[in-house]
Amino acid sequence: MLQRVHVQILDHAANDIILADREFQQPITNKFLADELKSELNSSYPSMVSVEYIDLFMHEDDEYFIDIMELLRQGAITAPVILINGILKIHGGIPPSVIKKEVEKLIFSGPVH
Repeated sequence: MLQRVHVQILDHAANDIILADREFQQPITNKFLADELKSELNSSYPSMVSVEYIDLFMHEDDEYFIDIMELLRQGAITAPVILINGILKIHGGIPPSVIKKEVEKLIFSGPVH
């Protein structure tokens, strides 16, 4: 049986513009990249993968993210932070190919016991 995978992209939307150019109709932001990743993974693995973009500024008091916020404050990690099934896997960017490989490993590894 295949395993469902939950990807969370934790970010500070205030520092979010990565690329603003006249070629693009809208600036490229981490939110935009997260939406693109969500679309790609939903297309490849319908109903197997969920991708959630979370603006940490809106969740500063959320106990679930308190450890991540502390690591960001200390400079130990940089935003965006990618959690896959609740485990910190990547920080400092949203590399779609790396995330997709991690997701595929989990999907095809079988159910978690």
